[in-house]
Amino acid sequence: MSVSQALRETYASVMRTVSTEAATMAQANEACFRDFQLIEIPEVMARMHAGVGAALMKRWFNRPSFILPPSWKSGAVDFRAVSRKNIDTAILKMSWLAGFARARKAMSMLEIQRTQTPAAARELKRVLMRSALLSGTRCAIGGATDAVILHETAHLNMIRVGFGSSTDPLDCALGSFTLHMAVSGFVQPLSRRVDGYSHQADIHALHFYVRDNYDFTADDEPLGHWGRDGASTLYSPGKVFVENHRFREWRKRHARGGDFVVFSNIMTKPLTKPLIIRI
Repeated sequence: MSVSQALRETYASVMRTVSTEAATMAQANEACFRDFQLIEIPEVMARMHAGVGAALMKRWFNRPSFILPPSWKSGAVDFRAVSRKNIDTAILKMSWLAGFARARKAMSMLEIQRTQTPAAARELKRVLMRSALLSGTRCAIGGATDAVILHETAHLNMIRVGFGSSTDPLDCALGSFTLHMAVSGFVQPLSRRVDGYSHQADIHALHFYVRDNYDFTADDEPLGHWGRDGASTLYSPGKVFVENHRFREWRKRHARGGDFVVFSNIMTKPLTKPLIIRI
């Protein structure tokens, strides 16, 4: 367990205790959400100017009951083979995401620290081999404008982005999430193998996008205190403490609540000087 996970579980435990005690005293915060319904949260988000989060949660509430398979959650699947009814590519826009400092920092870290690592080279080799692009001729790579296809044919690396310090619109939409980077350019065979490398990729642009899971499967994940007048990280009268298990309970009762995979659109950064990666 990571330090951040331990802290979040401790926070959840404390908040459950605080909320329960306060609710008992006020006779308000019932487990059945008698005074505030879970399905009202998207409307509250909309009033908080968190429209992206509202749209994603509405999609979850409106879909038939569905739990993401473990291979989808881990990314150990070719998403081109996954039905698009289980993938959303319309709601999340990178132009919106780039308005948040922690997202911009993550993009910068991907570009500066994670383009020419051994792990990045192995990942690029994996997706290019699967697409039969490590041939004896020069081939273009990364030309897809669809994030799902780009992810499966030109993926380079990724970085996990943590929660913010408050229930801001990005926390409402994704909480913590994974930002990915793919590439475009050309790959060609070397005239001879050098240090075990057989091909060279000349990268002319970097492409940033999100691939994440919209689900409520993690245990003890605090989602804040919610009421009709908004949300907060700390308890306040009239609000109820929300955790992932509340959504799972709602799904069992209503036979609705469908997990899905989120892909954003693509934000491209052309490079002034090609990036060379040997694979």
